[in-house]
Order: sequence, then structure tokens, then C-alpha cells
Amino acid sequence: MTTITPDIATLLKQPTRYDLLTRGLHWFAAGIISYTMIAGYSLQFLIDTPYFHFFSVLNMSLGTLVIPVTIARYLWKFFRPSVPYPADLSRPKKNLAHFAHEMFYLVIFIMLISGVLMLTHGFTFFWLIDIPHPLDNPEVNAFFFEVHRIACAAVALTLGLHVAAVVKHQIIDKRNILGRML
Repeated sequence: MTTITPDIATLLKQPTRYDLLTRGLHWFAAGIISYTMIAGYSLQFLIDTPYFHFFSVLNMSLGTLVIPVTIARYLWKFFRPSVPYPADLSRPKKNLAHFAHEMFYLVIFIMLISGVLMLTHGFTFFWLIDIPHPLDNPEVNAFFFEVHRIACAAVALTLGLHVAAVVKHQIIDKRNILGRML
């Protein structure tokens, strides 16, 4: 009869993918953030059309909705079960992945906060609840508008790198990294 050492037994019990809440929050936030970035850049083509107001309110509402979701997602990572990186991934690469994820959260938070602070007028959250604009200073609003534009570009770049890393690990390195989040 073979005896399994505690270290191997522990490894065998470790999850191979994230819990349902983590995966749900990830894909929900990813979908909203991706949509709002595309819609936000597309709004410039809708100015002076009957569609501008609808898509502007939808974009602001979704952006507002994703703020608590992103906060919950960030905080939950400190409490959720840990999913180990693939065993053959070197320590420097694990550290780089961890750093990249933290930077991704940072630029997302900057994008979301600046999106709120750039507003020059209030809006009706999903056409139901009036949300006033938090700052009534055109210069400050203009500053945060520029911060928001830069943060959106940084999120788009980071998202591209994130997807490229997943593709590299999945296809080139033959690691089922995507399975961790599906």
C-alpha cells in the first residue's frame, strides 16, 4: 500500500479553477468594462444624433454598476480559495503575473473613478435613479476627462496584454490557463 505524503495530498486537493463567484465577477466585469470602453469611444460618432443620449446614459449606468462589482472582486481575492499557478511556471513569471494583475486592477480603478469625476452633469442610473455629478468645477472635470481617456487607453492595452498572455499560455505553452477562469 502506498502512502501519500501530506504535501502531495495537499496538492491533490487544491482547486484547478477559481470558485463560481470569482469567475462570475470576472466575466461580468470584463464584459461591462469592454462594452463601456468601446461604447465610450463610439459616442463621439453619435453626437447630434437621437441615439447619443440613450447610449451615453447606458454607458454611465454600466460604468457606475461595475464600480461596486470591481471593488467586490478585488476584495474577494483576499478571501477566496487560492488556485495555484501551473507547477512548471517559474517564480519570476509567477511574480510578473501577480504584478500584472495588480496593475490591471489599478488602471481599472483609475478609469472608473475618473469616469465619475469627469461628469459635468448628473444622469439617471438606468433611467430610474438620479445620480448627481460629484464635482461642479469645469477645470477639474476636464482634468479627470483627460485622466479617464488615458486610463481607458491603459486598460485597453492591459486587456490586450492579458488576452495575449492567456493565448500564449493556452496555445503555445499548452497550459490550460483559461480553464482556471471558465
